[in-house]
Amino acid sequence: SQVFEMNNRKTQKFLKFAIIAGIFLIIAGLYWYGAVEQLARVNTNMNSTDQSAYMDYARSLYESNYSFIGGRNRMPVYPFLQSLFYRPGMTDEAFFTRGKYINLVLSLGLLAGLTFIFRQFFSWLHALNLLLIVAFTVFIFKAGYFQTELLFYFVNFCLFLLMWRSLQRGSWWLAILTGIVAGLAHLTKASILPGLVIFLVLAGAKWGWVTLRSRHSSRDPIPTNFILLYPLVVFLAGAFFLITVFPYINTSKRVFGHYFYNVNSTFYIWYDSWEEVKQGTRAHGDRVGWPDMAPEEIPSISKYLGEHTLQQIIGRFVDGGQTVLNNVVHSYGYFKYIVIYMCLLMIAILRSWRPARQSVMSNPILCLFLVFYFGGYLLLYFWYAAINSGNRLILAQFIPLMFTISYGIYALLHSSQLRIKGHSVNTLVIINLVILLIVITDIYTVLTARVGTIYGGW
Repeated sequence: SQVFEMNNRKTQKFLKFAIIAGIFLIIAGLYWYGAVEQLARVNTNMNSTDQSAYMDYARSLYESNYSFIGGRNRMPVYPFLQSLFYRPGMTDEAFFTRGKYINLVLSLGLLAGLTFIFRQFFSWLHALNLLLIVAFTVFIFKAGYFQTELLFYFVNFCLFLLMWRSLQRGSWWLAILTGIVAGLAHLTKASILPGLVIFLVLAGAKWGWVTLRSRHSSRDPIPTNFILLYPLVVFLAGAFFLITVFPYINTSKRVFGHYFYNVNSTFYIWYDSWEEVKQGTRAHGDRVGWPDMAPEEIPSISKYLGEHTLQQIIGRFVDGGQTVLNNVVHSYGYFKYIVIYMCLLMIAILRSWRPARQSVMSNPILCLFLVFYFGGYLLLYFWYAAINSGNRLILAQFIPLMFTISYGIYALLHSSQLRIKGHSVNTLVIINLVILLIVITDIYTVLTARVGTIYGGW
């Protein structure tokens, strides 16, 4: 009987594996079909949404034996990856087509990575829904593009998760990994510095909070090594970030005069429109060195504040917010899932108010990090909408946001039960089955109508 039971368990495991593998093969097939539709039918112009610029960067890296400096607008990781597939004499059209398919294959690898991460936190059904939403309302529209976005979305999410875990349960090795991933994320797209600064400041604040608790907790004193952990986290994360990016920023200092020189964050963010950018520092050589302009003409925060009233500054945030939110609502279809999951989280909090409150009070620094992280980036996207309001900017925070909301729902409802006709059923299973039906219906619409018509590069 023991042999029979062992064989039975092996058979069940095999069947479970076969079913899961089959489901993911079907998902991959549908995803590939839709992404190729976008790639072949919609994304036919290499000169749109920075694609030719990434192609030129990759080609220049290859032809210069990887000594090409770049214009400090686009970061080097993605062009480096694409340069590995460039061949001498390749036409622009051939390189464009190859690069699009390389990005599509890369996106499948990134989705596999997301699946692995989601499974570390959620049940298979919960993770599957999250994966399908990401794959068929964001990735499928951007997979067939010669752009860094999908790679950045993944690396940025990994960085977000590492910062979260460091504030949740810090360790020296986690701090080192956070610094390295932050460096790689910065070298993929130079927009992680605000989030990293927020993390470092709040990790320092957690040191103060833990120290204060230790002084006022005579019955349960906090070990000294735990108190000293967070200064170490700040130091190691910051140090390994700088070590990772040092070759790049050292070149920036030598050629452009500033370590963290980037035309977008150094200059363009302080203009009021893209037309001003074109007539300003961009027209005066900001891609080859410090712009050839009089010091008083170069945009900066002090210059902007001196030339604009408070009403104009507030108006820029308001106008940018309206533009960004309008683009989000009328985008690829991901917005409704943010709404659905946010509503579910609110219901879960109201249903389990005490556990939710206890969770917040047990780690207020982590909660502050989430508020400042998402709130800060939202304001930055509103501000930068005057220059670029495309979905590809704000979508960098889509996976972190959906993960955060899902984490809250899962934590509050995973043990909740509903009574249906005298039987107890897990509340979260019912919720996930309903969401799965919505997602499946949405996938059909995406594959038959949206993905072949909606431009996904902006």
